[in-house]
Amino acid sequence: MTRAIIAVVPFGTRTRGEGSPGGTRHGAWARQLARRLVERFAQETAVELRPVFLVAMPGAGEEGRAAPSAEAEPGYLIFGSAPDPKLAAEYGRSLEAAFALTGTYEESDGERRLAVTLVDVARAEAAATSEQSIGPGELHLAEGRLAAWLADALALDTNVDLRTPVAANERAYGALLEGMDAEVDVTLLRAGDLEAARAALADAAASYADAIRADPASSVVEDRILVMGATAIERDEQAIVLGALEALTETRPGSWRAHYMLGEVRRTSGDTAGAVVAFEHADAVQPLRDQDALLLARLHVATGAPATAVSRLARLIRRSEDAEVVASARRLRLSLQRPDLEKVLEEAGQAAVDGDPARAAAADAGFAQVLAVEPDIWEAHFGRGLLALQRGDAAAARSAFERARALNPASGALMPGLDAARD
Repeated sequence: MTRAIIAVVPFGTRTRGEGSPGGTRHGAWARQLARRLVERFAQETAVELRPVFLVAMPGAGEEGRAAPSAEAEPGYLIFGSAPDPKLAAEYGRSLEAAFALTGTYEESDGERRLAVTLVDVARAEAAATSEQSIGPGELHLAEGRLAAWLADALALDTNVDLRTPVAANERAYGALLEGMDAEVDVTLLRAGDLEAARAALADAAASYADAIRADPASSVVEDRILVMGATAIERDEQAIVLGALEALTETRPGSWRAHYMLGEVRRTSGDTAGAVVAFEHADAVQPLRDQDALLLARLHVATGAPATAVSRLARLIRRSEDAEVVASARRLRLSLQRPDLEKVLEEAGQAAVDGDPARAAAADAGFAQVLAVEPDIWEAHFGRGLLALQRGDAAAARSAFERARALNPASGALMPGLDAARD
């Protein structure tokens, strides 16, 4: 079934007086409330809401994000976009939409309201309008009310929850919208002004931290912080978002994802000790994946806690079904418990790779010494296979290579030696 497409224009804002406090903040609320509406309908199968992206520089008029409109009523500032039905229809056609939704958040004399218009794109006329009052402390309810109205206007029979607020109170919801708006600024500024983009990212992080403190139960705010953290790692901007992640773990101590992302942000920024703490908290909430448990053991080594690392490695070796992880864990444990044998293994392995007959007997004895203590070190079996192959004992080589491959199937280095032994 083809889904009807609705183009959603970033809502505009009207606030009384050019110096009206909160004007910039209200503009962020309006723009991002429209964006939140798109996200709320993301799982709806009967209709698809598509955002209209409008970018204009100061002085561009009504479409500009912070530019006063010459046509505005006296004493008002207009932020975002509030196009008439004809222009809204043009936006809708650009997205192949059947309808376009426009809106304006208005605030004056202590009263707040959200006025929206659903425009029929084909006729370039209003198909439905709505105006809802927003009471004190009720901003977080506006999104759900608007979503329910839109579903009724479109005669949708939906199973999607449209009314439940994504934040428990206005403070949290307002901060969420402000953080989302700051992230848009990050995207717009990054190509031309990296310093300004990072300042906007700091604003976004601070807003999200405020949001999660105001409503620790909001999964939407949590998701925003986690995505921001992952992106910061990619761009080496971990320090900017660290505070938001710390606020998230403080307010949602039972969130495995929050502790894990904090660990990654700390680890990739060089804070190894801090990463250990975060990963340990994550593991306490939900056992780490095997690869992450191996990483945590290595971090313990790096912070000077080899005994803790050995204990973790022992548990990992017992429980893991990932042969490659277990193989790495065994080798790391050997290096921690018996550094003398680690040296023997390294020297024997080099001799086997070099293929020097004069060193072959000593190398074979070295491998045997290692395997007497830890019989499942795949590198030792592989080395013995190389030595057997070099002296022409194909059966012994094949047996050693197959044992090595059983211990570490993912090792591509095993295959050439095994093929040679079969030949």
